[in-house]
Amino acid sequence: MDGILALCHFCETHGPCVILCTQRSKGEPLQTPHTLTVTWCEACQSIDLSQALVSRDDKTTYVTTRTPQQQDLAFLLKQAAVRSLSCEEETSKEGGTLYFGDNERGHVISHTFTLRDSLARGFYRKYSIIMLMKDKIHLLNSWPMLVKNMKEVVKELQTQADAVNGEEQAQRPQRALRQAQGLSRNSARSLSQLTGRPAVFGHIHLWFTWMLSCETVVEKPSVGLPLPPFRSPSVLRKLAMEWEESVFHVACFCTVTGYRMEIDNSLVEDGFKILLPVNFTPLHSAPVCRLRNDGAWVAEWSGQLPPRMPTLVVVAEKGLKNEQLPDSALVPYINGIVLKWLHIAQSIHWSKGTNPQLLQALGVQSHDMPLINYWLTQLSLNK
Repeated sequence: MDGILALCHFCETHGPCVILCTQRSKGEPLQTPHTLTVTWCEACQSIDLSQALVSRDDKTTYVTTRTPQQQDLAFLLKQAAVRSLSCEEETSKEGGTLYFGDNERGHVISHTFTLRDSLARGFYRKYSIIMLMKDKIHLLNSWPMLVKNMKEVVKELQTQADAVNGEEQAQRPQRALRQAQGLSRNSARSLSQLTGRPAVFGHIHLWFTWMLSCETVVEKPSVGLPLPPFRSPSVLRKLAMEWEESVFHVACFCTVTGYRMEIDNSLVEDGFKILLPVNFTPLHSAPVCRLRNDGAWVAEWSGQLPPRMPTLVVVAEKGLKNEQLPDSALVPYINGIVLKWLHIAQSIHWSKGTNPQLLQALGVQSHDMPLINYWLTQLSLNK
């Protein structure tokens, strides 16, 4: 599923609802009836259910409708709107950006905000912009671009709403009157009324279309670095079983974090390289770790092991020491671990920053950062 952008509103009558949404379409938009009940009032209305705003480029059509054209997406988007505006939200009055989701209901980046309205309960109306995707990694990879542009959209809407509210208060101050008399029965107002822009939904369509057309948001096959060619894990398994644990940990840690390794035995050296993607080279500035065999293998290294090893090493060692796991199954096991962390590093590299929320969502902890920092360096060198 391609990403779908939506504008949501917490209606004082109907609760959280989707005002409109924009999605890619390969052909002409087809308005199909939904069994979902779409209730609306002046505050949560945008365009008619039978209408669609359409933009096209050379290859893609971008369609904005009141609800998604596919019923299953309409249901998922409704759930995301409810969570965005009533469950998963920033506690600050200004709102903010959050990630939430799962593989069944989709993954969401949500940016909540408020607009001034002298007729609304609390003198503010609550909205959110959400991006819904099935692909968690791709969504989080798009985080910086999405958040930046969501904030630009919100800033423009808030500027327009503040101007309208200021004019209303100057002509007829209502705050004191509202506080004395309570909520007016005819308080529902649409976004176009709040901003003073009759074509505001057309502008939002253009904003959302531009965001969906950005290269970082368009889903495309990932062209990653290839994994190492087939190597038998039997050598590395033997080392894990026979070496002293501290020596084995030093060798693994130095390998996956970019330290230069000097090993007289080429078979042993190749055994540890199975923990890395192909074409990764040691950091020239890193200290040297020397492994030599004096009857028993010892490590000469000026560094110190961290209290916790990187997750890749921990998981790989667990498989190597599992006697119930045959060598034939160990190859895809190790390659799968390396591929997972390669994709994590690629996502962080594409996002051009180590955003704490992105790292948390990807499962990266502090003890994984030495590995991540080295792999990011290698990804930069192997563009």
